[in-house]
Amino acid sequence: MMMILTAVVVLGVLVFVHELGHFLVAKRARVGVLKFSLGFGPKLVGVKRGETEYLISALPLGGYVKMIGEDPTDESPEAADPERSFSKKSVGVRSLIILAGPLSNILLPVLIFWGIFTFVGQAYRPPVMGEPETGSPAATAGLALGDRIQAIDGQPIGRWDEIETALRNSAGRPLRVTVLREGRVQEIAAEPRIHKTRDIFGEEIEVWDLGLRPLISTRIGQVLPGQVAQQAGVRSGDRVVAASGAPVAEWDQLAKIIHASPGKPLRLTIERDGQRQDIEVTPRPTRQPGPGGEEEIGLVGIGPAPESQYRRLNPVSALAAGAARTVDLSVLVVQGFVKLVQAKISPKTIGGPILIAQMTGEVAQRGLVELLSFTALLSINLAILNLLPIPILDGGHLFFALIECLRGKPVSLRKRELAQQVGMVLLVALMLFASYNDILRWMGWQ
Repeated sequence: MMMILTAVVVLGVLVFVHELGHFLVAKRARVGVLKFSLGFGPKLVGVKRGETEYLISALPLGGYVKMIGEDPTDESPEAADPERSFSKKSVGVRSLIILAGPLSNILLPVLIFWGIFTFVGQAYRPPVMGEPETGSPAATAGLALGDRIQAIDGQPIGRWDEIETALRNSAGRPLRVTVLREGRVQEIAAEPRIHKTRDIFGEEIEVWDLGLRPLISTRIGQVLPGQVAQQAGVRSGDRVVAASGAPVAEWDQLAKIIHASPGKPLRLTIERDGQRQDIEVTPRPTRQPGPGGEEEIGLVGIGPAPESQYRRLNPVSALAAGAARTVDLSVLVVQGFVKLVQAKISPKTIGGPILIAQMTGEVAQRGLVELLSFTALLSINLAILNLLPIPILDGGHLFFALIECLRGKPVSLRKRELAQQVGMVLLVALMLFASYNDILRWMGWQ
């Protein structure tokens, strides 16, 4: 119940912010607003202030702002009033009103990240090494588990991402790596190699690499709904201390054991609330590309807990950092949509209300900062989804406004109605497909 309530609150906030954008710009443009509703369908509660009725409706899957003259078939005197009617406003004003919803959903993450960076801090991973990859330049050079990298070629290192930046900029030239090991500073020479890896979308890329890994503990953060670990009783916050009796000190060791056990029972010894217990899991056999071609590995559906430290920023720096984070996430979301259309990402990754509710409930268990960050990501997704040029969405209305601007006259009512019907069919089909995926995940069949 708490999971559903949290999801409803989060989605309600996102819808409210979206519709508030439309509402405020419409009011600024002196367009009359008749209704402001959270949800669709029958009215649950409502109050009227002036000409506007504020509603909470039965179906919490969106919302709407009803403006005077928005309906092209409206022949009332108010709809004909050029001062108050949406349809009588210029293309530019109408476009601003339409665009205000998605822009509000882009502004919300900026404010969320500003608050987090100002009052909690900007998360970063300390430059402490896990076990280097066997046979890698780091292992050959003598870098070891627990080393803290203090500088590369004399440039101070304070965060793990600065190591990755230094490697990208190295172009393969030998590097001087200064490390702190057991209280003593050492300088080690290492030469980067070209390494093939996969980006966030699973596509193969080449990077300069030393075979370094950040130290990640075996505390579990993400437990995927419907997967092996969740069905066995594993929870977010559990710490794995052994696998089939073998002690594990870092996440990479645990991952290797799970990957090497497809279809084989595996006993995980976990620590929860100071108590240890054994949980048996059978990693699901999964085929994926490997160095020698496609290989079968085992997966149980868990991810590591964030092991970050925080550095508080002043309000101005936090605003700039919040905007930068929002832009970075927006670019990733757009790339994801493009790769989905290009069939480079499986349509099975599409999720609907059930997945959102599950993920929201799971993230909420990790704390307020994680929940706010997830809300920011959902807000960006909502903004970009609404900007797609699909009739019935804001992007579809903007597309018609662009055509009107280029032609000098609006698209005919008949064509707009037909497009709206097509858009509704597409949207319903997408929601049904997403819900189908959600059910398969929930049942553990995907």
